[in-house]
Amino acid sequence: MTYDDAALSKTFDDMNIKILKELVTNPYASSTDIASKFRVPLSTVQRRRARLEDTVLKKEYALDIRRLGWRVADLLIAVDKGNAEETAQKLLQTSKSNVIVASLRIGHPQIDVMAEVFYRDSQELHRLTETVKGMPHVTYVEWAEVVKVVGSNLESMLDKVLVGRSD
Repeated sequence: MTYDDAALSKTFDDMNIKILKELVTNPYASSTDIASKFRVPLSTVQRRRARLEDTVLKKEYALDIRRLGWRVADLLIAVDKGNAEETAQKLLQTSKSNVIVASLRIGHPQIDVMAEVFYRDSQELHRLTETVKGMPHVTYVEWAEVVKVVGSNLESMLDKVLVGRSD
């Protein structure tokens, strides 16, 4: 769903922006806490929150498999021209026990497909990368693992997207 300027200004008035920022930066915030923080009636926050959840917010749970002893990496995969989607689909089907999500990519001259994968140890990752290298149309595979998240510019992104402000 996309919005025109009139719909944006109504959907993203000051109070809705405050509610969105609070929910995005603190997904556990209750409507009562938000109402108290911004000194508005609870019913106002509840009504606006419900509307935002129906239109622009995406609520989901994510399992943090790292806390369960698993590791997570991205496989960066190059394929023959015209075979990216087929390769991504096949990867999802044949490696269900390791592939979380597969996506098509543009921007890098070699990388056409990226797969987020999980594994217990380096041997399992090696087996997985060798399997992917052996798939039809795959010409190159590399991997990268997140070592540490250094920080986030989520607040700045929200300001730019919701208010149109760019610093």
